[in-house]
Amino acid sequence: MGELMMASYQKFVDASNGLVYLATAVKQKPSVRLVAFAVDANDESVWYVFSMDPHAPKTEELAQNEHVAVVTSVDMKSGMRINSNQVTMVPSQKTWDDVQPFFADNQGFLNAHHPEQEKLYELHFDSLVLETYNPADRQEITFHN
Repeated sequence: MGELMMASYQKFVDASNGLVYLATAVKQKPSVRLVAFAVDANDESVWYVFSMDPHAPKTEELAQNEHVAVVTSVDMKSGMRINSNQVTMVPSQKTWDDVQPFFADNQGFLNAHHPEQEKLYELHFDSLVLETYNPADRQEITFHN
């Protein structure tokens, strides 16, 4: 990803306040929830998400269908948001210690969660879209791993 595109991507990540709406679907039944996320500083195509309860419906849904769609919370002034339906969500092999630095600026998440006791997932993006209220601002980012 080019330097200019990365700077823009980071602005959109910052505008989300670390929150993303995550949509799953199993047996034709959609489900959406708001979760905290952090981007891997070493690979921008990977985001980390924690599940509060390893036995939550989200965990069971993901075991049946790893294909998800996401849209970050919207910056109300500019409409800045990130969305994608080209993403999979899988259990991570990493530990809280591995990803803790990526969540360091998200005090809301740190105050509300006990990530060392929660299940860690990875979102793997093939591509994503950066959008604002102005359709001309739309940028698609395709990741090549």
